[in-house]
Amino acid sequence: MDKKNTIFGVLLIGAAIFLMSQDMRTKQRAAEEQRKQLTQTEQVKEAVSNPEALPTSVAEATGGETRSVFAAADLPEPAIVAAPESDLPEQTYDLANEHIRVTFTSKGGAIKHVAFTDTMPDGRLKYPATLNSEEPYIFGAGSEKPALAISMNLDSDGVPDEFAPDFTVTKIDKVAGVIQFAYQDASGGAIVRNYVLTKEGGEQDPYVIQHDTHFINKSDKPLPLEAMFLNVGSAPPTKGDVRKEFLNFGYYAAGDAEFIKMSKFTGSKGFMGMGASPERDAFYEGMDNAGGEIVWVSIKNQFFTSVLTPTDALGSGIFAKPIDLGESIEDPDLQMGMTGAMEFDLGSVPVGEQKSIRASYYVGPKEYFRLNTLGQNQDEIMQFGFFGGISKILLWALVGIHGILVHVAPTWGWGFSIILLTCFIKALLWPLTQVQVKSAKAMGKIQAPMKELQEKYKDNPTKLQQETMKLFKENKVNPAAGCLPIVLQIPIFFALFYMLRTSSDLRFSPFLWIKDLSVPDTLPFMPDWFHLMPLLMGAAMVVQMRMTPTPTTDNMQRKIFQFMPLIFLAFCYKFPSGLVLYWTVQNCISILQQWLTNRKRDDAPKDGVIDVTPAKEPAKKKAANANSPKKGGKKKR
Repeated sequence: MDKKNTIFGVLLIGAAIFLMSQDMRTKQRAAEEQRKQLTQTEQVKEAVSNPEALPTSVAEATGGETRSVFAAADLPEPAIVAAPESDLPEQTYDLANEHIRVTFTSKGGAIKHVAFTDTMPDGRLKYPATLNSEEPYIFGAGSEKPALAISMNLDSDGVPDEFAPDFTVTKIDKVAGVIQFAYQDASGGAIVRNYVLTKEGGEQDPYVIQHDTHFINKSDKPLPLEAMFLNVGSAPPTKGDVRKEFLNFGYYAAGDAEFIKMSKFTGSKGFMGMGASPERDAFYEGMDNAGGEIVWVSIKNQFFTSVLTPTDALGSGIFAKPIDLGESIEDPDLQMGMTGAMEFDLGSVPVGEQKSIRASYYVGPKEYFRLNTLGQNQDEIMQFGFFGGISKILLWALVGIHGILVHVAPTWGWGFSIILLTCFIKALLWPLTQVQVKSAKAMGKIQAPMKELQEKYKDNPTKLQQETMKLFKENKVNPAAGCLPIVLQIPIFFALFYMLRTSSDLRFSPFLWIKDLSVPDTLPFMPDWFHLMPLLMGAAMVVQMRMTPTPTTDNMQRKIFQFMPLIFLAFCYKFPSGLVLYWTVQNCISILQQWLTNRKRDDAPKDGVIDVTPAKEPAKKKAANANSPKKGGKKKR
């Protein structure tokens, strides 16, 4: 019994000692955290000790303070010393608003990545990572360099050198959406970086991050900043952009936007040697070659973009290169992405002074109306092409229609919006297309006389042309009457092509059996190359062509018209299903219009209305009736 009590007592003493040691460790950790908090508080007090004009966005976020959060000449002492290549573990910090969650990193005091957390009225993520995923899409995941990271071109070769020292967080306010990083090396050069997220209802778009970087010289010699780069982020390609047309680095200078595609790095053999270009690892262009000072730079793919727009110092050059994102993307077709940066020439920072860069950083969906509000032609990122004006009008109409339908059909809203937009366009063009349809009907009624003329004057092309034009004139048929509607539909088709193909709203939007309106449709238990919607479009075109008389007498042109459905099918087979849906509905409405016209009796000739009745036929009938005996009458001798 005594032995058991002794063992039990020893266990109790051991447990007590263990609990006391754990309590001491907990108190030590709490004291250490408190010491760190006090150190950061002292750093912030030092940082705001000098009065300086506070940026408006920062003042709003911090409750209207009038003292600067940027340490111009009073960084905390002792100096924050960190080597460019540090073994310290990475520290990350999150700030969020209603639309994005931004993850910052201590490595370079920059943005590690941005998650799009915006939701739709039914609670689903607006921009999921993949189809039916419950995780948000993350912009910049797997990049070798964080967005807005600083790089220096120390060897003047046009390639930014790596510069990712460990920054210390000197201020963070998750409620206000503010974070500040500070760094100082042993030579006395210091950097203070500030980020402010735009809150809902603010003056800026909620996808905009306000950013300031201050370079402070506390050394005894000037600090050179002639070639300093800010990274704009990185982006992978998308499944719908098989040729990587929309994966590019863009910049705006001298009133024009330019875009560097992936083909700039992969090289090209050109056409018969002409226009050939070699492969290259990176691309650099100075201000003179770029056409003037750089207003903004962007990196984007088919649906998402980041845009860096400095507000007080324009860029002096651009840099872009492809990067391997294989660590964060499983699909081998999407692992080769692109990144880029804007170069600044700040000269040198005199001893005891500072130089700054202030900029807005948009990172979000490629939505025209959002980009347009940024105010520096950032909407050029949409790349609507030559018919951009029409694309903007159609996009405005499509978004307006969807704004109404989303309350009735939240899941299939975009599909129904495309159908209603198609009906609206056809209604506007109905008077013109009616001229085309009537012209085709009139051509059908004179096909027999035209064949007779072809047989009669087959050896005399000149006479055949003269008699054909005479036949057209006598019957008031204009073979070119149907050209205008076709000419008008071509720019509408291409405008819709670029608008629907780059609209982030259509990403993963389902309709009927279509899972994603932004890519070709697929069916269960069918190979990925089989797309039903283009086949339906081709079938509708065949029906329409059979109902419409061929407006030509030339056999070659007739064969071309007969092969038009096959040509369109091949051309549109891999187009986004949203665009093919538009063209299919358009064909169905044209079939209805042709059917209504074919079954309608011809009207009496009027000015401006095509008379399809052959001119000499009534006279023949009249003569035949005059020579025929009347019923009940007597024959003349």
